[in-house]
Amino acid sequence: MSKPSVFYLSPYDILRPRTNQLSDVRFTEGFAQNDCHAHLLVPFVLRSDNISGDAVYDTYGLKSSLHIHYLPTRFREDVHGKYQLLLVTWYAIRKVWQLLKKCEPEQPVYIISRSTHLLRPLFVLRKIFPKRFPKTYIVHWAHDFHHSRPHQLVYRKSDFILSTNSSILQDILIATGRKAEEGGITLNPITDAQAREFISKEKARLETGLNHTDKALVVYTGKLGKYYDKEIKFILAAAKKLPECQFLLTGGKPDVVQYWEDYCKGSGIENVIFTGYIHDYNRIKYYQYAADILLSYYTRQGHDVRYNLPNKLCEYMLSGNVIITPDYPATRDLLNDGNCIFTEAENSEALAHSIRNALNDPDLCRTKAEKASRDVRAITFKNVSAQLLKKFPK
Repeated sequence: MSKPSVFYLSPYDILRPRTNQLSDVRFTEGFAQNDCHAHLLVPFVLRSDNISGDAVYDTYGLKSSLHIHYLPTRFREDVHGKYQLLLVTWYAIRKVWQLLKKCEPEQPVYIISRSTHLLRPLFVLRKIFPKRFPKTYIVHWAHDFHHSRPHQLVYRKSDFILSTNSSILQDILIATGRKAEEGGITLNPITDAQAREFISKEKARLETGLNHTDKALVVYTGKLGKYYDKEIKFILAAAKKLPECQFLLTGGKPDVVQYWEDYCKGSGIENVIFTGYIHDYNRIKYYQYAADILLSYYTRQGHDVRYNLPNKLCEYMLSGNVIITPDYPATRDLLNDGNCIFTEAENSEALAHSIRNALNDPDLCRTKAEKASRDVRAITFKNVSAQLLKKFPK
């Protein structure tokens, strides 16, 4: 059989690395690592702070060769709104059409996207031009569950359904009446290089300039904004109750950092560091390894906690530091009572109590953190892609 091809259609520009971009690029590489012809189609956004195309491999930690196709959209800001989505879809479908011409008739082709916008026209084209799609399979990668008619259409018509966690997949299968073997779970994996990596706490603190702190370090790495702010306020309220700890939060543009610094000043909170947006994503791991405790603490504001699986969880698990998080359904594929500390959701008093208890029981924290590190080592993009290729239709 000819080597399969994978066309991954991303709605995100990869020259400004962020969480979703990392996920899409590394997922595509996972198929390349399994002897597929891997093509990544991405919109081009013209920014002054873009990395160069030559830096993509180093920035994303890629070890296998990808065919990266930049769609000539030439936007100057993130892709959003109907017009921009329509333009990205037009260029993506046109490129898929060109790539299909080069594929052998017996060669399986898997077209994958998290974006339902990018997939919907393909169902129509495949019906009109079946000879152009002889062994072409459309795969949706769901990161959430939506009741809207366009999403439900894609759930029903896709040849295979991927989801980041069991909660999403289960509800899609129920809503569509599909069989369990027509879907698979990806989680949010790590790379092979990450699985092999170890960074000592001492080195991590030197790299981040945190080697002089004599307080327990509680770290949250994630998005920092002004509007979906409940999770940050819960964390800061816990910080106020724990002056013996040093809290650190990554992310945020300068105006956002200033907003939260003013908030802390006005609230009498003096033990929080805001790093601001970290342009080199590869630097974030040092804050995770430098921590004594890692927080994954999000709320129902801006998230459906039944489905939201934070990308950082697997990276947290690698660090050898204990994780404190609410017990949400979407994280149960990764976390359990043996490898993390569950705390009550949306309750700063409970969060502070969990942190204090963790600091008072270092042996328990070490046991849970070591188990998390062992649990996550096999969850790599290469391994996940290999398992999916066995399940995909042929």
